[in-house]
Amino acid sequence: MKTKFKIIVFAMLVATFSSCQGQSNVNYANELQDCLPVSDIDLLNSLTTKFENHLRSSYDVDLTSSYKKYLQSLATGDFPKDFFQYSTFQEDMDKFRNSDFYQRSWVKTSSFDEEAIVDVPLTVADGEIQKQEPHDPIVLDPSGKYLNCLVEKNESKAINDYIEILKLGIDISPGLVAQALYENISSEELNDGLTRLIIAINFHYQIGLIMTEK
Repeated sequence: MKTKFKIIVFAMLVATFSSCQGQSNVNYANELQDCLPVSDIDLLNSLTTKFENHLRSSYDVDLTSSYKKYLQSLATGDFPKDFFQYSTFQEDMDKFRNSDFYQRSWVKTSSFDEEAIVDVPLTVADGEIQKQEPHDPIVLDPSGKYLNCLVEKNESKAINDYIEILKLGIDISPGLVAQALYENISSEELNDGLTRLIIAINFHYQIGLIMTEK
């Protein structure tokens, strides 16, 4: 009986250890440590770790396949049920939105291209003309440190095509980019830490900001 009990305890310990191993913190952002401050590196690694843990629980396949499925979900809009309602979602978005990293790296398009601002047509509500704020999308700063780091460090052909769009400061649908990546990115590229970080930060968390905007 004691032997059987020991076997059960040992099995539980092994299972717990394996689970912790599968959810260990990532260090993908360390590749950017020669061009970003430590605070940014810590933030990016922390957020990407949470994203990967969420991918595992949402898709229940190996991590590379989870990233592939995420791109497909983003391209089609067909996400697993309650995908954006996990326990730390709002907290993570607030942490991202209020970070110095975000404040430095994302800008309004008008900050570098005033001609890109689009006037929104006037509307009438209750007999009164309602003036709408001009459309001035927030995009990654084309000349910011973060994007320059990605340009310097990225080795993925599929991601490079995406970065070229970012360098132009174009506000493009994440779904369109995700569709292109889904069709063209290889498993080898999806195993690259920097590629995974870009998908986590530039897609999941940026979309999350829009969904949680107050």
